[in-house]
Amino acid sequence: MRIIDAHTHTWTKDIISEKDRRAREIAAERAGIEPQLDSPIESLKIAMERGHVDRAVVLPIDSGLSQTMPLSLQAKTNWHADEVAKYPDIITFVGIDPRRGEEGLIELERAVMEKDCRGWKIYPPNGFYPDDDKFYPYYERCVELNIPIVIHTGFTSRFKHVKYGQPVYVDKVAADFPDLKIVLAHVGVPWTDEALMVASKSPNVSVDVSGWQVFASRVPMKVYQMIAEAKISRVFPNRLIFGSDFPLFEYAMPLEQWVEFFSNLRLPDELTDIGYPQITSEEIEKVMSRNAARIFFGERS
Repeated sequence: MRIIDAHTHTWTKDIISEKDRRAREIAAERAGIEPQLDSPIESLKIAMERGHVDRAVVLPIDSGLSQTMPLSLQAKTNWHADEVAKYPDIITFVGIDPRRGEEGLIELERAVMEKDCRGWKIYPPNGFYPDDDKFYPYYERCVELNIPIVIHTGFTSRFKHVKYGQPVYVDKVAADFPDLKIVLAHVGVPWTDEALMVASKSPNVSVDVSGWQVFASRVPMKVYQMIAEAKISRVFPNRLIFGSDFPLFEYAMPLEQWVEFFSNLRLPDELTDIGYPQITSEEIEKVMSRNAARIFFGERS
């Protein structure tokens, strides 16, 4: 089975802000692990090889309007584009805060047309709702460029604002731009039902399961229930995408174990006995690679 990890991150301590560094230290202290202050692309590549992952998507975040960043917006785009250029099996998006206005639009086009960035990553918890009409020129440009967007939804890290991560604030965008390919990261946890509702009513919206290895390692029934509901709402299998959020949840379940868990996922009797339909190997194959291949790499299903 081919595997695509559609949600990963790379960085070094030289390109992250002091606030992000402190947030990682706080999260690591709570988890009882060492903080991830360096995670270069070489670390991702090693994890991919161990997990037999064929391709990966790097999703940079633009926090430059809410924090003091070591790199400018343009320099950060270049940093990510240059690092993936060495690896034909890894692509990168561009991270841009849409509050940047015209400057951000110019950088979006440069990133896609000149630096081969394959999509746009949006991080609303930096302080904005994604359905603000002022951001509509960005969505229009993404449709013109034929690129997908990944929007962070759900729980966020320290010093950011979780209220902006509610999936419902993507609903208006999805309705107003039916040709825009949208992925809601993390299935919006803890607003999972809301994320599935938004995706269910809008066929241009998908969800990714990155970060769910926390539940898989502790309360796997929570994962099974989400998949069961996603199938009932017809989001699974065609619009549910495998991802890890590497390296942030390696402490809970390393990428190779997350791949194994999801590749072999079946619903337990407790769910099928009450009416949820069982999932098939062919459906899981769509989740593990075919959906991401279509949305992120432009391949036909």
